[in-house]
Amino acid sequence: MNDTSILLNYLRAITASGSISAAARQLYISQPYLSRYIHEKEAELGITLLNRKTHPISLTDGGAKYLQGIENLDNQYKSLVSEVNEMTYNQKANIRIGINQSISSQLLPKLIAHYTTEFPGRKVFVKEGPSSQMEDQLLNHQIDVHVRMLPIFPNEIMYQELCDSPVYLIINRSCPLYRRANDQVITADFPLKEIGGSDMIFLHSGSGFMRLIELFLANNKLPLNQKYEVKYLETAANMAYEGLGCTFVPGMFLHETFNPNKCNVLKIPTDKIPLKLVVSYLKDSALNEVVQEFVKVATNTAIFTG
Repeated sequence: MNDTSILLNYLRAITASGSISAAARQLYISQPYLSRYIHEKEAELGITLLNRKTHPISLTDGGAKYLQGIENLDNQYKSLVSEVNEMTYNQKANIRIGINQSISSQLLPKLIAHYTTEFPGRKVFVKEGPSSQMEDQLLNHQIDVHVRMLPIFPNEIMYQELCDSPVYLIINRSCPLYRRANDQVITADFPLKEIGGSDMIFLHSGSGFMRLIELFLANNKLPLNQKYEVKYLETAANMAYEGLGCTFVPGMFLHETFNPNKCNVLKIPTDKIPLKLVVSYLKDSALNEVVQEFVKVATNTAIFTG
């Protein structure tokens, strides 16, 4: 670790803990050493980094500006190291996995755990992002596989199905179908037009799941009011469970219990929104041993979908 990284680490610890003594304990160094180190750096830089008269201790304006600057440099350095690692990437020993950011929190831990158990010698690189971004990276050979939802449009991409997942609609009082005392998932058919006009929580554009929902809404001519737009399905689901709006979620985000005073849950017929999770890869990499290994593990991994 270089001097700049050490100073960055020390300043972060001091501002987080509120005192030099608490930061020293957190860093497993002595308080006099930490205090002397900061004083020496202040003398070297010609600025006072810490306002020692405040409780908790705080950064001076100059210290805050300096911390922001070295954080930016640290991030740029890490990005450079990552790019260099990718340039020396060994396709025969490692794998780069892309996954839709909206579903990664639910799927990725189990998939990675199964894969690294089966192939402990493999190094795994993970990239998360919107489906459209991950698809572009796959086409540009920046990732080897992409865990995602259908549909897939480019002809260069092949896929293996992982599972089908039901889709649920979490509704609040803005939806005419909401019933205050109903604490069970509604599985009976319901008139789709009844959800028209509801206050919705949607995902940002580029989400694979949002593509599917937009197609469903367009086909059924359902006008909905967008109340919030968020990045992750988990965020949308948790907001809907709090009664802040209505949202569509795959089965993996279904809660077994929910507060009927805040929301109801409807199961959408699978013929209305057919959701398939797949692992995709380029046709020209179909014979790649590492890709085959991951596809095999992924298709044999039991993914809970609700």
